Amino acid sequence: MKKLFSNLKGDLFGGITAGIVALPLALAFGVSSGLGPSAGLYGAIFISFFAALFVVQQHL
Repeated sequence: MKKLFSNLKGDLFGGITAGIVALPLALAFGVSSGLGPSAGLYGAIFISFFAALFVVQQHL
């Protein structure tokens, strides 16, 4: 369990950076699909949740 939290600072900054990059991209995908920016945000939230779930599962 200690190995899972060994690089918490780097993981936090990496997550914030990925979020900053992914936010405008998600808004653009939502607008270009015709469903609006909120659909892009919901899609990005669900995709990031499942990606985090699979990464944690891989470390266990």
